[in-house]
Amino acid sequence: MSDLVVIAPHMDDETLGCGGVLAMADDPMVVFVVAPTDDNVEIDQVADILGFRYTVLYEKEWEARLLSVDRRELVGRIEKVLHTERPREVMIPAPSYHQDHVVTFEAGISATRPLSRNGYIAQMVAAYEYPGSTWGFDGREIELNYYVDIESVRDLKLKAVSLYQSSQFGREVIAPDVVDAWATLRGSSVGLQYAEAFRILRLVNARRS
Repeated sequence: MSDLVVIAPHMDDETLGCGGVLAMADDPMVVFVVAPTDDNVEIDQVADILGFRYTVLYEKEWEARLLSVDRRELVGRIEKVLHTERPREVMIPAPSYHQDHVVTFEAGISATRPLSRNGYIAQMVAAYEYPGSTWGFDGREIELNYYVDIESVRDLKLKAVSLYQSSQFGREVIAPDVVDAWATLRGSSVGLQYAEAFRILRLVNARRS
């Protein structure tokens, strides 16, 4: 059973948006919706650095084509992982201009709905950001309402990012110095050195009297 499940459309989204949180979790699981077309992605090394287990739902031929996937089947596959892992926290990608991210966001919302047939509901569901999620969403940044101090694991996140950068030429938005600057910017918003920022979609107070 995991304390955190991160749902990621592609391999790199989890590190860009939640790399610090993953590194600090006790037993995190990442659900990659689709495998990468690039066979050089060092996902096992990334997982070892950040300390997460992972599973992949669809093979690489579905990359950038998730609009064609049966939505009920996709939601069911995500639900199956969540019902097995029963995490307290689930993080899903914020929607963006990329169709795979929109599909994953909507499927994540459905899979974490408070109508579970198996009696499970995550106490917290949050949307994480990444470079593409902040373009063209008309001030969505002001909706960020949950910040996590990642100073203690900053180096681990940057090390993981560097592995992705080495296999994706032309992806300047995921260069370690850009990711570091992003963490510095988010930290400055709340008086921290480095932070990751999220939009909480559901937060349940489970205290008992």
